Amino acid sequence: MSSTSITTTDARTFDDDPHPQWLVVRSGGALLGIPVAQVREVVRAAGICPVPGTPVIQAGIVNVRGAIVTVLDLLALRTGVRAVAPASIVLLEYGARMLGLTVDAVHDVRQVVGDSSASGPEGLTPIDSIEPLDAVALCARHM
Repeated sequence: MSSTSITTTDARTFDDDPHPQWLVVRSGGALLGIPVAQVREVVRAAGICPVPGTPVIQAGIVNVRGAIVTVLDLLALRTGVRAVAPASIVLLEYGARMLGLTVDAVHDVRQVVGDSSASGPEGLTPIDSIEPLDAVALCARHM
């Protein structure tokens, strides 16, 4: 079992920081860590308009300050089962445009510290229960 740990931190990103930061989200009971560098912002899931004839992985579209954004269902991408009532949309940088992922909850931003062979400092959360997720790559496979 790995003893790599993460700690809660603010959402700043540092180019010279050797420890990546993750936005920790919940989807279908799983805790997932999305690299902060991929995240543009988080918005409420209100206002998603379903698009008839689209696959189950597409939750719909949403208007974000005048931009129409395609929103994918993270639970459906991972399991094939559509989320019942997602709470938030994580907006990702997807090339020159935005793409949204629905999630059940957004927890916080955490920073990976230590290495897999060292025990983490007291008070840090083990990342064993948080699954790293390359959200952009996952979306790219389905677009």
